[in-house]
Amino acid sequence: MNFAMICDTVGSHMKSYYIKDNKGYDFDGNPFGFNYSIGNDFYVSMWNYPKLYEKGYFIKWQDWGDALPDLDLDLIFLSIEKLLLNPNYTVDKIRKKYPNAKIAGWIKELWVGEPYNYTHPKHKARIKFLNECDVVVTNRNTEDGFREIARGVNKSFNFVSIPVDTDYLYDNFYGDKELSIWAYLPNPMDRRSNTYEFSKYIGEKHNIPVRFKPLQPNQKFDYMSQKEFTANWSSCAFHFNLDPIDYFPGNQCALVAATGTINIGGVNDYHHILFPETATCDTAILETRVEEYINDSDKYIDTMSKAMNKLEEVFSFDAVRKQIENIKE
Repeated sequence: MNFAMICDTVGSHMKSYYIKDNKGYDFDGNPFGFNYSIGNDFYVSMWNYPKLYEKGYFIKWQDWGDALPDLDLDLIFLSIEKLLLNPNYTVDKIRKKYPNAKIAGWIKELWVGEPYNYTHPKHKARIKFLNECDVVVTNRNTEDGFREIARGVNKSFNFVSIPVDTDYLYDNFYGDKELSIWAYLPNPMDRRSNTYEFSKYIGEKHNIPVRFKPLQPNQKFDYMSQKEFTANWSSCAFHFNLDPIDYFPGNQCALVAATGTINIGGVNDYHHILFPETATCDTAILETRVEEYINDSDKYIDTMSKAMNKLEEVFSFDAVRKQIENIKE
């Protein structure tokens, strides 16, 4: 299949790229790596969609304007979110440029305006955008948050997971674990909640180390390479992440499962899929679960194994390709 993921615009660190021999290259033919990749071999999150296919592309539309690249495409995941109100970015332009392609309106982010504000102009513009596509694709497996969107859309909604390169993670980061806690502190402060405080409490109670990514004032959040960062947290038996916001997919949790570490806390979608016993921010429940895992190695191994099996079932490249094959119009 000839596949493209097209976004109206994304961060300045990203540029358009294509896949060849499972590696990413920019359109000048140079190996393409960025702050959340390991060289051009390993990508994270949505940047893996093009890697599902030998002829896979990512197009950052804003960089091309009306001079989009000439490609023969079968399927397009199209995301127009940040520039929804800009008349230069329309489904009709993509349809005319790539007339043979099925266009899936891709809900990359749940909210394009203020969360839960269904009267926001961008929300209304999104409804129009999705109705102009052939189908709708979302990376969330539940209807929560989509009911109001779906009411205005006369297209089918299809769940397609964000792919995880499980083989690369297993081959490079799976191994013996230190009995320690990684306190995962994402960049947005409201998503950190009480992760560090709870990690410190459990660490002191059980006399086990608590590790985290040091961050000095005015230091870039992504100063540490993806390889170093993954090596650090994947060496820990536990990954604490009490993210209280329920409308994010939870990509980090899928990476955690792939390396054989157990995620503790948080209510993102993927937390519920992969670690249902600890998909909560109730610290009393989490404290009980952690103590069970510490004191019962069989319980720890069983939880880890179930998460890894579910990961292969839902998030592996083969699993996501099947989900795409089963998209319903």
